[in-house]
Amino acid sequence: MAARGRGACTVTPPTPDWLRFPDTDPEEPAEPPEGDASPTPVVDADDWWGRDAQFWLVLLAAVGVAAATLLAVSTPPAAGFETSLPPAFPLAYWVAFYGVLAACVAVYFLSAADGSAYWKHALALVLADYAVYFFLPLVRGYLLYGRGTSDILVHIGDVKNILATGSIWSGSWYPVQHVFISELVLLGFPLRGAEYVVEFAFTAVFVASFGALLRTMTDGRRAIAYGLAAGTPLVYTIFQTTIIPSFLSVMLFPTVLLVLERVRRSDSPTYLLVLTVFAVGIALTHPVTGGLLAVLVVASTVIGVVYSWRTGAAVERIPARLALLVVPVVYAWYINFRQTETSIRQIALAWATGGTTPVEGAAGQAAGAALTPFELVVRFVQLYGVIFVFLGLAGLFGLYVAWELLRHRRGRYAEVFATGQFGVGFAVAVGFFTVYLIEFEPTRVSRYLVVMAVLLVGLLLVRTTEWRPRRRTVAQVVLALSLVSATALGANAAYTSNKQLTQTEYEGVAFSLTHKAPDAPVRTAAVSHKIEWYTYGDVSGSIWPPRVRTGLPDRLGYTNHTYANQTFPRTYVATLEYDRRFYTDPYFTPAQQDDLFIYGEDDLETMRNDPTVARVYDNGAFETWYIAEGRANTTAANGTT
Repeated sequence: MAARGRGACTVTPPTPDWLRFPDTDPEEPAEPPEGDASPTPVVDADDWWGRDAQFWLVLLAAVGVAAATLLAVSTPPAAGFETSLPPAFPLAYWVAFYGVLAACVAVYFLSAADGSAYWKHALALVLADYAVYFFLPLVRGYLLYGRGTSDILVHIGDVKNILATGSIWSGSWYPVQHVFISELVLLGFPLRGAEYVVEFAFTAVFVASFGALLRTMTDGRRAIAYGLAAGTPLVYTIFQTTIIPSFLSVMLFPTVLLVLERVRRSDSPTYLLVLTVFAVGIALTHPVTGGLLAVLVVASTVIGVVYSWRTGAAVERIPARLALLVVPVVYAWYINFRQTETSIRQIALAWATGGTTPVEGAAGQAAGAALTPFELVVRFVQLYGVIFVFLGLAGLFGLYVAWELLRHRRGRYAEVFATGQFGVGFAVAVGFFTVYLIEFEPTRVSRYLVVMAVLLVGLLLVRTTEWRPRRRTVAQVVLALSLVSATALGANAAYTSNKQLTQTEYEGVAFSLTHKAPDAPVRTAAVSHKIEWYTYGDVSGSIWPPRVRTGLPDRLGYTNHTYANQTFPRTYVATLEYDRRFYTDPYFTPAQQDDLFIYGEDDLETMRNDPTVARVYDNGAFETWYIAEGRANTTAANGTT
């Protein structure tokens, strides 16, 4: 490979035919003369799947977006607590929503087949469809989509702190995300809706950047449509409808890969500066993702070396030193945090004592889930079906690419690069699954793998355009149906049951924390300390030590005791409508509903008549009770003090 640098001349040998992508092959139809806006079609213009089909599909999708928007905004807000968001909207909305996505995926494929620009209309309609979808919790009047132990409570609490003090809290692990949301609020977006703006914006970047990435990696304009088709499903499901920094940061990886490819090809200072901005931003958004970005850069260099060694083709390589853009930032920012030391100690202790690994934890949860084997399979498809569609397609294609490279010493750089990164992502996921490293949730620990799976599926779509007509048609129909199925599975899993924070719950918590005795905690069934962070941020400094404690005994302890003060020490007990209704959601099987039951209206009536209990707050959906240890309060047994 020729020397690189200012003034150096790089001599690139001719590209072998087997390295070319379809849009650069000699037999590719020539570009139209200047002034002719229509490229030569690959399919017959009179064929049923030509331009007319794309026009009508786009028109149908536009009508669907309009109908979905009208149906969504005309749905009245929730009158009270509801266990799930999707059933609150009419069936016609969901038919329109999913119909738009299916039609646009079809347009992507048809547009790639004949080189039309209809993919632009499809992209706009997909984003419009998702824009309404992401704001559904706001339409229903929820205060927040996230409650209980959800991390979003902490993140919004930190944003409130920045807005109140004008500075970043000294213990903020995720300053970029919190500052970004704060800036949106200062620009005029209400805090109550800013989270949905962020979720949608990052998803839009994630989808669109795959189109640009495929275009750059394959040097083919038609690859844009295939990249958009692969990027359309909500592969991170519920994590794309919330503001979790580990996912917001990884959704920038397709853009980072695009910039890395530009750096590899041109060594341009401009792209290097852009890469530096992304590296620092991602590192300060989430430390683990910052580490994964360093892994990505180093792996890119290694893949380039292996590719040149196996094929003998000269390709520019990504300098491994670019990883240094990330490592010092991660170290400098996080080394002084107490939480950093605590996490390291926690990991070391788990390794030393043989703590439970994520795989063992997941197996234990599955075993205790009160589900039959068939129900476990159904639940698995519901939660992770979209991911495994991509992993299955990417895995098969990756094996073929690896076999081509290792057995026949040939392969296209883009495909080998994506396959290598997919293998790295698999190794990272296995590492997180088998070793205790703080993170447990399957989608969270495989987020690197999923990005590379989407990229590999996009390249598979490009590869199919070279196959014989009948084989190509069958393959693209199967892949189109797979992506439509993945799109439906992803959107179906993005809103799960019992995640919404209602105004009544927030008001009840705020009152209870403000008016309680200083030395008595508030005990709840499913409200965590994180609600204190959301309520106060860190402005008052009163959220430590935690005053909310999670966990109530079955039937409020009345199964084994006559009076509440025989079960509880001096404390406050908060009872919510949520506690008495969450388990009734149809998502849970009858066996799960029996297992999840905590207490019912009869137990609440017993507490109302208990002389050791005084009701101090009641807003209809949230009650707070005061239990004084060792004494009976008969005067307040049936009323509100």
